Amino acid sequence: MNKTITDIYKGWTISVIAADEQCSHFSFDITSPSGHTQHVKMGGITEQRAVERAREMIEMEIALEEE
Repeated sequence: MNKTITDIYKGWTISVIAADEQCSHFSFDITSPSGHTQHVKMGGITEQRAVERAREMIEMEIALEEE
């Protein structure tokens, strides 16, 4: 069974799970405070990189909302 790592960043929920996909070993979901979820199959080589990438994506989503 794969262990899911969950983190909260600026009100968004990040869920990282081990999932081998090409050169990536982790995938992630980000869920907005309103409940909209986005899935990224190739999240990163390490758990840490997947979390970093998820946070970068959240920053981009927040910036787009502010425009």
